[in-house]
Amino acid sequence: MSGLAQFKKAPTYPNYLDYIGYSAIHVACLGAIWTGVTVTDIIVCAASYFVRMFGVMVGFHRYFSHRSFKATRGTQFALALLGTLGVQKGVLWWAAHHRFHHRYSDTEVDVHSPMQRSFLYSHCGWQLDKKNRGTDYTRVADLMKYPEIVWLNDWDLIPQALYAGVIFVFFGWSGVFWGFFISTILLWHAIHGIGSFGHRFGGYRRFITTDNSRNKWFLAILLLGEGWHNNHHFYPSSARQGFVWWEIDIGYYILKVLSWFGLVWDLRVPPEELISNPEPSVQSTMKRFAAWVQGLRKSLHRSVDENAKDATDDEKLALNIFKQGLEARIDAFDADATNLMLKDPGRLGDAELRLRSAMVEETQHIKENVSASITAALPEALQRELSRSLTTCPFRHLLPKEAPHAA
Repeated sequence: MSGLAQFKKAPTYPNYLDYIGYSAIHVACLGAIWTGVTVTDIIVCAASYFVRMFGVMVGFHRYFSHRSFKATRGTQFALALLGTLGVQKGVLWWAAHHRFHHRYSDTEVDVHSPMQRSFLYSHCGWQLDKKNRGTDYTRVADLMKYPEIVWLNDWDLIPQALYAGVIFVFFGWSGVFWGFFISTILLWHAIHGIGSFGHRFGGYRRFITTDNSRNKWFLAILLLGEGWHNNHHFYPSSARQGFVWWEIDIGYYILKVLSWFGLVWDLRVPPEELISNPEPSVQSTMKRFAAWVQGLRKSLHRSVDENAKDATDDEKLALNIFKQGLEARIDAFDADATNLMLKDPGRLGDAELRLRSAMVEETQHIKENVSASITAALPEALQRELSRSLTTCPFRHLLPKEAPHAA
């Protein structure tokens, strides 16, 4: 499958099987009553939980969703495989939904915000909802070039079944009930807790963000460092989520060890100026900037749509891929501007110029699948919309008075 066709795939099994599978794994835990429990069972359960949690939280989340570090092709596959064994659906499904969550966190379009929906829906119901079961491949176009990752996403049940089979060979039925079923349920609800508890109920907020994300030590322990959720939402591109020494981040510690062997590198970390907790006035400005960025995303999407009203279905798909490419460019601009605001506000104009150039570059990628009449008008329309949006940017007084010209 190549070209635009690979972005048109849809789930091939009925939605009710999701409910049956989710319920069956919960019920299967009762098998432990029949087999009993030994010290070995507990060790297998804990080890299975730890390894797969690392795969989901560091692999699916920090690497595939946020690209917060770089990895060898083999390490990338291993992270995808370990995450897949966590029975959290496919890696592309996971990353696509999570990227969207961050761009519109706790807004009305966020699929699992407890601020917008019920506790139960934000905890686990959203994953079973029919409207969320498909994968929007346009959001993960950067990952679609790896056939082994696409295969793992499409055939996730195969490695999961093999994993359960290996546990059975070495530890019997008792090992399966504890090392696979019970371990999976513990892993599921710990991760679900980020959606339901991570944006509500106590904790503390080091940073002022547009969402209600919170830092919680007990979630950080269960999720290998992922519980420092407010830190993460303020600086999502960081491979390190515990920003100070007492914010334990086991996932990051493991990444540091892996970096010693060259398996991963370029571990992104927040600037010291951010870790030292900037003044409330600066944080307030950065919160307004984050809200402005959300508005910029929507306005650029509208601009694309307005210039492509007569597009064919294939052109609309190509333009959706293009819009997600724009989202990634805006993500980079967001991180770029945040760093400069903390370190060197006078250079924020450089961030604007880089965004303008990136938008032009992104347009070049769709010429093969979109008519010249559309692609010729897009660059100017997007630059004009960006200029209009910048008039309301909280950093506008620090940007050049005249819009710079993109290369």
